[in-house]
Amino acid sequence: MLAFFVWMALLTAALLIYPRRPRTAGALIALMGIWTYLLRYLPWNNQRVTAGYWTAWYMVAFWLAWGLIWIVRFSNSERRASHIAYWTEKS
Repeated sequence: MLAFFVWMALLTAALLIYPRRPRTAGALIALMGIWTYLLRYLPWNNQRVTAGYWTAWYMVAFWLAWGLIWIVRFSNSERRASHIAYWTEKS
């Protein structure tokens, strides 16, 4: 139950701050992946939780793919500047 509450707190915080602070939201989601991975190694009273192991690896794959897409999409300085101007204009 503790694992669920920590996971939901991180997810809620990330979703609440996303439009204004995307890097912080990304860091919180990365912390969700780290927390999920560490669940396997925490000493619980019952058997170890192994579901988090593969979930964490899927999150790693997702973030690597997203990072590659980000690099390809915003490698051009003009595109990056227009994207930053668009989001700065909205806030």
